[in-house]
Parts: sequence; structure tokens; C-alpha cells
Amino acid sequence: MSLKIRPVEENDVEVCGKIGYQAHKAISSSHGYPSEQPSEEYATGLIKMILGNPNSFGVLAERQGKILGSIFLHKFPPSPVAVIGPLTVHPSTEGGIGRVLMDAAISQAHKQKYNQIRLVQSPSHIRSFVLYTKTGFTLQESLFLMQGQPLKGKNNTYNINVHLIENEHDISLCNELCKSAYGFTREMELRHAISQGVATMLEHEGIVKGYAAGIGIFSHAVALSNEDLKTLIVNARGIIGPGFFVPARNQEIIAWLLENGFRIGWPANLMTMGPYQETLMSFLPSLAY
Repeated sequence: MSLKIRPVEENDVEVCGKIGYQAHKAISSSHGYPSEQPSEEYATGLIKMILGNPNSFGVLAERQGKILGSIFLHKFPPSPVAVIGPLTVHPSTEGGIGRVLMDAAISQAHKQKYNQIRLVQSPSHIRSFVLYTKTGFTLQESLFLMQGQPLKGKNNTYNINVHLIENEHDISLCNELCKSAYGFTREMELRHAISQGVATMLEHEGIVKGYAAGIGIFSHAVALSNEDLKTLIVNARGIIGPGFFVPARNQEIIAWLLENGFRIGWPANLMTMGPYQETLMSFLPSLAY
């Protein structure tokens, strides 16, 4: 029986969402972690949101009309990076489907002239790590999802020189800092955060010391130092989603968050294919990268 690969369509959302929920639930429950997709409604809503984004593209695998799994590819122009995820395959499906879907997503990225591809992987799922490694991805950063209550107003030490990003001059300054960290800008994500009223920047004596495109699982932040990063976290308008990622190697920030009532929700891995510039500044990655 041949396997068919085709684009995800609107009438596939419910089935793909159900498979995503079941796949994440099976993995997380076997390792004692909370599921990254806590309900069918959440999983379905996520896929519906992705399909509504003109910079996202999804394909699914089906056999005899039965959907077995799906994968999505995302662009963030003008960033030169394409992002894969989520990849979900029904728990009862035999092996090999994930590889076919990965190959399809990577092929689509290359067709669109992207040679930098990234994803965030759940280390509790060893099979996915093996799959990503076999398809050419390299582990770059171990991450922790930190969960807790917003710190705004709880630590006056850091309540200085932070303001909303509001104009083109601010965006230009933040772009320059981002280039220093990543080698390119993440302007589309920054502008989206500005439209939501959650993008902030830290300035001191005319120097931009950091910015945050919100604080949350879909957000990112860059700062010159950990003290600057703490200032951005404390002055966040809230925490978007179930928490935010922190590189595991940044023990200072993790310890500081734990001391302020946060907990580690689950671990993750940032994996890359193609050119990669290690971020030497203090930073918070998003679920994309």
C-alpha cells in the first residue's frame, strides 16, 4: 500500500490535531513530563493557527485515505532560517513515516533556498533525536522551559530604563543587537511582538543593552549581560504561553529564576542543519530557535 504525501488542508486540521495530542501525550506520560500539547483543543488550535500563517507550510502522510502524521515548515523573513515543527506521527503507526515527513520538509526548505534549518526537540523522545540526527541535524543547545509567575513589581532592583519598542528607530537599534547575536535580524518576530504590545528594550546612557520580543514560549530575547536579561524578564508585560526557554548552560539565570519561584517544566534541545553562529550574548530562544 503506497504512502501519499500531500499538503495539509483546512479539513485535515481536526485529525492532525488529534494525532498531535495523542503523540505528545504518549511520550510525555511515559517520562513524567507535562504534555507540550495538553489537550486536543490546544493541538487543533495550534495547527489551525499555523495554516492561517502565510509563512508556514504543512504536509501530511496518508495511506488509503487515513492520515498517519504531519509536519510543518516555517519562514521568518528576512531571517535566513527555516524552522521545522511540530512533527507528529500517530503512536500506533509503524516506523518510517517520520523520516518521510522530515525529508519532505527539508526538501521544501531547500527548494525555497533555505540552507539554515532549525528545530526544537524533546529529549525525552529518543526516537525523534535519532531521526533528526540521521537527517543531518546537530545538537547546539540544551534548553529548559521555565514556568512561573511574572516578576514585574517584585524586584525593584531591575525596574530601570525599560520601555516599549514603538518606532522604526527603536527597531533599527534592536536589529543591530540581534545581528551581533545571531548574524541576522529577527525583525518579523519583533514587529509581531510590537503589534501585541509586548516588545520591550533596555537602554542605558544611549546604549541598547537588550530587547525582548515578549517573554514566552514563542518569544525571544537578546541582552549584553545576564543582568540586562534579568531586567527584561522582570519588566515583561506577562509570560506568553506555558513559560519560556532558557539555555541550560546559563546556570546563573536558571538559578535566579528558581530562587524567584520558577520551576523547570521540561527540557528541550535546539538542533540545527547548515550554517550556525553560536549566540555568545545572554539570550532566550523561542520554540522556533
